[in-house]
Amino acid sequence: MSEKTGNRTVLYLLVLICALFWGLSFFATTVALTELNPLQILPLRWTLAAVIFIILALTKVIKVDFRKKNLKLLVLTGFIQPCVYSIFETNGIAMTTTSESSIFIATIPVTVLIMGMLFFGQRYDRKVILGIITAFSGVVICVYFSPAFSLGGKGAGYLVLVGAILSGALYAHVSAKASETFTPMEITVGISIAGCIFFNILSIGKGYGISGYEICFSDWHMFIAIAFLGICCSGICYLIFNTVLSALPTAIASNLVGNTTTAIGVISGCLFAGDPFGWYTVAGLSLTIIGVCTASVFAGKENKTQK
Repeated sequence: MSEKTGNRTVLYLLVLICALFWGLSFFATTVALTELNPLQILPLRWTLAAVIFIILALTKVIKVDFRKKNLKLLVLTGFIQPCVYSIFETNGIAMTTTSESSIFIATIPVTVLIMGMLFFGQRYDRKVILGIITAFSGVVICVYFSPAFSLGGKGAGYLVLVGAILSGALYAHVSAKASETFTPMEITVGISIAGCIFFNILSIGKGYGISGYEICFSDWHMFIAIAFLGICCSGICYLIFNTVLSALPTAIASNLVGNTTTAIGVISGCLFAGDPFGWYTVAGLSLTIIGVCTASVFAGKENKTQK
């Protein structure tokens, strides 16, 4: 096996880990929402991630160096994700079902593709575009034919999730740009600290104080849910995602991570949250997986300088 093939294999294994954690994050967030509201969950989640990264940096377990670098770009990256995106995503999950929210988030790769072509001058092989559209088609089948699908009473939740889609797509492009200056680890540490500061200030400003911390440390169910969201989803997953964004063209990286995450998110919703399951789930997930594989296979033929 060549070094290039070996690196690509490792990348795909990391994506599967990321998809597993992020796919289960929809369920973990639903569990946390039983006793906490979004503005209590977000400070806990990002504070835990930031504290862990700071300890690792201070003990030199990880290497980060922000000196003589364009910190404005890193600040912008951190503001978009997690600050703006997490508000939309967490509230969107609270206002819809687990499967619906995971399916909406799955449209981010298509939005990344469109945004890249319209505003960033990016071009992709037709087979890659077909793969991304196929994956998205699978998402549409999953949600449209589900008995739980209804616009009645959930319009506001869908609108909030659209905000998550747009901010998530913008983050993919900005993070890819930031990777030209910062390492994936530095970007992940930066967005964790940004999330910690932003959400704690917002939570205190809204009058919640440290109530979220008190509930978290007094209920082991809440603690496990927050620990999973903070360590696995905010820490490990964003490190993997930023690594993939630095290694592959933006739309391909987003498609690979996003739609693999969707497949696991839908499955976890059906298994653990009681979401509907039927032929539409099987057909939709099959198309999603085919689309992800198609785009990934032809990713190697893309212009290596395109991100």
